[in-house]
Amino acid sequence: MSRPVAPRVLDQDASSLTLALQRLSQTTGAQLLYGPDLVAGQSAPALRGRMGVERALTQLLSRTDLAFRRTPSGVFVIYRARSAARPVHDAPVVRQAASIEPVVGLEAVVITSGKRLETLGRSDASVQALSSQMMDRTGVRDFEDLAKLAPSLTISKTTQPGNNSINIRGVGTYSYSIGTEPSVVVVVDDVPQAFQAMAFSALADVQQVEILRGPQSTLFGKSSAAGVIYITTKPASDVFGVQAEALITDDHEERMQAAVTGPISDTLKFRAVAAYSRYRGTVYNLATRRWLNGQSDVNLRAKLVWTPGDDWTVSVSPHMTRTLSSCCVGADTYISPNATLARAELNREAVLRGIVPGPDNREARYNINARGNSTDVGVNVRVVGAVGSWRLTSITAVDRYTLYDRQDTDATDLDYSLLDPRLPRGGSANGGDFLIRAESQEVRLNSPSGGRWDYVGGLYLGRTRSERYFVRGSDSLGDYNGLPALPTTNSTLYSRYMARTTLRTFAAFGQGSYAVNDRLSILSGLRLSHERIGYRFYDLGAGVTYGAPACSRTTPSVAIETCHADTALSGRIGLQGALAPGLTAYATYSTGYKGRAYDLTSSLTMRTPLASGPYAGLPAADVVAAQQPIASETVANYEAGVRAISADRNLSWNLTLYQERFAGFQAQSRDDAIGLNVLNSIGSMRAEGVESEFSARLTPRLTLAGAANYNRAIMRDFANAACYLGQTAAQGCVGGRQDLSGKTLFNAPRWSLNLNAFYQRPLAGDRRLEINAGYRWRSRVIFGLLQDPASRDGAQGVLDVSAAVGGPGWRLTGFVDNVLDQRIALTRGRNVQWNLLGVDGRPAQATHWKPSRDSGRHMGLRLAVDY
Repeated sequence: MSRPVAPRVLDQDASSLTLALQRLSQTTGAQLLYGPDLVAGQSAPALRGRMGVERALTQLLSRTDLAFRRTPSGVFVIYRARSAARPVHDAPVVRQAASIEPVVGLEAVVITSGKRLETLGRSDASVQALSSQMMDRTGVRDFEDLAKLAPSLTISKTTQPGNNSINIRGVGTYSYSIGTEPSVVVVVDDVPQAFQAMAFSALADVQQVEILRGPQSTLFGKSSAAGVIYITTKPASDVFGVQAEALITDDHEERMQAAVTGPISDTLKFRAVAAYSRYRGTVYNLATRRWLNGQSDVNLRAKLVWTPGDDWTVSVSPHMTRTLSSCCVGADTYISPNATLARAELNREAVLRGIVPGPDNREARYNINARGNSTDVGVNVRVVGAVGSWRLTSITAVDRYTLYDRQDTDATDLDYSLLDPRLPRGGSANGGDFLIRAESQEVRLNSPSGGRWDYVGGLYLGRTRSERYFVRGSDSLGDYNGLPALPTTNSTLYSRYMARTTLRTFAAFGQGSYAVNDRLSILSGLRLSHERIGYRFYDLGAGVTYGAPACSRTTPSVAIETCHADTALSGRIGLQGALAPGLTAYATYSTGYKGRAYDLTSSLTMRTPLASGPYAGLPAADVVAAQQPIASETVANYEAGVRAISADRNLSWNLTLYQERFAGFQAQSRDDAIGLNVLNSIGSMRAEGVESEFSARLTPRLTLAGAANYNRAIMRDFANAACYLGQTAAQGCVGGRQDLSGKTLFNAPRWSLNLNAFYQRPLAGDRRLEINAGYRWRSRVIFGLLQDPASRDGAQGVLDVSAAVGGPGWRLTGFVDNVLDQRIALTRGRNVQWNLLGVDGRPAQATHWKPSRDSGRHMGLRLAVDY
């Protein structure tokens, strides 16, 4: 259940009912559900004084034949008080919020990610909506925390933010290249993020998050072949208000946020938000005396909203995010007593020096503290208005994102110059800079209400320019005093490059439904996309350039392709019907497309000639470049769902069955022939399963909500994959290759679920007690695409509890996360710096883990005030 909205001081002039309801929603944050035609042409009186939403709505609707009721989830539904005449058989059927009943018990029943107003109980797609109230109660504070509530969502972190992956139904992008598009796009206030790393920060001032599962290419383009994370921030208010909150935990997390909102004039209002957060980390670096795997964020957001009339609104929304991250490093969980490190064959004691490997070890030694420091600055301008009976929306966005990253590649704090005096002091590190500049323009038109057709159509233009400067060299990112490699380690060749890409996109799209009658609708959608992409790659160490001048096809040895144009068509078709009162069903077929890709990584700096094969004698880099671009990735999705609401509105249940078939699935994996990670097209992949969400109001004070997912995500055709390090013929490695057909994708659990119980009761005065308990569980996973047994992780279950006491304008929450004190890993795997054979010639093993933020029990307090 949602707690009541605290009374506010309201100061609204008499106006149209449409404008009055919009202002009330923006001022109080209350969710109002109604159809535009229901309130059109009606007037509303002025509102003056301090009052709650119920009293304000009573006054606004006093001159109409409308009434309202509040659902247990906190949504105010406006409806016509007198019975409406039964429609004749061929009367227009309106498929909009006015005639759709909300799902009782869910925290967020109104969704907008379909670029039109819908309720979750009538959605014709697999969507999970998370409200700000639910995220507050369950401790969702950072982007990766969304996986606590969304079983179909997993977050994969490897070495730095640019290599993170967002996965839905087990599907994401496993690539380190700026020449590869993501499979899941993150959209903030209707603006798609040009680079996935931009999403990994604190969730500041968020109103709602919607997770759209499966291909969403019709509305969101090529970067949404696996799904969309759709984030909406809070609106500006017509009445002055201040909100603030602070959080502290016993494991050194601090957060503060403040928001100010209100009117500047009768037609101008604003919202300004500042947020700061800091978490120290999960791994302690004994060499530098610093905690790693932590993060701090500064978020600044503003909205300036101009309403020149009842039918037009212009919003300008600048933002700035500064993130200082020390993710992601590992700590050793097991080292064989006979193990030795690297070519220097250093014994275990000389390397660990006081570190005791074990399942709960959180100590490590690194010369270099991991860094992933970024700045994101941008602005979007949104214009919404009426053009006749249509609704026109224009969204213009400009963004500039920079990321500086640095990691310790030898994974020790040893000074290798003591072993070889030719080397610089320290060891080996890599890192550099990303620069992403993006501009986009979208114009769309929503259909008039009241007709058989309910649709949205539009045009999209976008340009993204990306740069990556990278060095793998000494601790100071210099070379190895002129040597080609650090000779005392296993694989640290010197590399330095600059890569640049330019992507231009044009698309025309449309999606909607046609009401055959009052029970059956035909669903359809289509998107035509055209893109041009080109790259330039400068091997600064070897002095070799690809792609200059523009689209150059030359290399020192073979012909290549450095630019191309693609035109693709994506669509969806289906049926939706009302089976009985409160019960609807749909079935759709949709397609998605992700364009051809370039592997612009250090693989293009390998000048060593290949020893065998059809390209024997040619430089490895030229051979990699000649095999690009990687083939495009396509998906066909078959989906059927049921949405049910009980007659007493105390129970809702959503069930979705799906099968996604990917062809040309793009993934990064290690190629032992050249000793590098390269981008591959692994043939076909399939994800199939069942998704379900429910919400039950068991008593007026107790609500139970949950979600579950069964997902079988496998590589159906990957017969020529590289072997993992140390894989033997008995384990399936033949000639340096293995057959991964039928194997599970990286970080894709077969089963996952969450369950939340929320209880509230009134206390003396206006105070209220709230108790929330949440449990989430997933089955075992494998963190390595190449199926290394060392990367397997067992099933995990986490219990979180919280209790809050609040009154009008304040709320104090105490919480304990991971009550059962489980060890939760971001990833697990083999530490490849250690040798497979020990000093005595017998096999050796070395494994490590990266503890997640939730690994281990911790508790905290959160205070929120609202004036």
